Amino acid sequence: MATLTRVPLVFSSNRVAPAPAASLNHKCNCVAFNPFSSHSLLSQRDKTRVFRRTSLVVASMADLSTIVYKKLKERSDQFVVRGLVRTPESKETIGGADDVFVGDIRDTTTLVPAMQGIDALIILTSAVPRMKPGFDPTKGGRPEFYFEDGAYPEQIDWIGQKNQIDVAKEAGVKQIVLVGSMGGTNPNHPLNSLGNGNILVWKRKAEQYLADSGVPYTIIRAGGLQDRDGGIRELLVGKDDELLQTETKTIARPDVAEVCIQALKFEEAKFKAFDLASKPEGVGNPTKDFKALFSQITTRF
Repeated sequence: MATLTRVPLVFSSNRVAPAPAASLNHKCNCVAFNPFSSHSLLSQRDKTRVFRRTSLVVASMADLSTIVYKKLKERSDQFVVRGLVRTPESKETIGGADDVFVGDIRDTTTLVPAMQGIDALIILTSAVPRMKPGFDPTKGGRPEFYFEDGAYPEQIDWIGQKNQIDVAKEAGVKQIVLVGSMGGTNPNHPLNSLGNGNILVWKRKAEQYLADSGVPYTIIRAGGLQDRDGGIRELLVGKDDELLQTETKTIARPDVAEVCIQALKFEEAKFKAFDLASKPEGVGNPTKDFKALFSQITTRF
């Protein structure tokens, strides 16, 4: 979503070729898009600049896309934000004008207009399980979940993400940032049993597809998302779900959003896949040097 010179391209934020901090003064247009009532961001660099970055963010992870969108809006000196939503109603809700696109990640033809000319893409889409009605916690037992027709993990986390990758690649994007979840190394993870959706299996399949696409990528496998303030904790990166075996396996949504945007700015974030969590507030030092954070990562998948 951002097309930048040496500023990381954020598809969803905007970025083209990772650029040094000095390059952050280049503007980009961003589009936020959420296939299922979440938005996705697409950013494009200001045409008056020598370098241009466009990025698109697609999300449905509990407002994560909205947070990314707002962060980009706050950096108006770096990005010009556009929006991409799933329905005209959503467009009206956010007060969108001609700079807000309507699209469906299950239909590639609806994604083409939004992705034309972009340099980076941030994918945040995810299938969302629903609780079956009638569950009474006072009676014990466990709730049952289901996925709505057309919104199963295979359709959203695999086919929908594959569509985004394909369209973005055809559009000539320079980088794709994909946000997934920890737990994918365990096929028996409890999340896979929700609605019999095997959600982590399909997410992992999309991640592998991206890694094999030939497009520079950053795969962020976030821990448990929390509704807390960001920027006040020390971030941790890991691999192969090792962080799940520790007490530090959660992360604030704003911190995930910030890592997405920062990944577009540093070459050290390209061709990397990593788990992401944070230390508790007050433990360690809040992460400020993202180049150093990305430099710790050695895993490509």
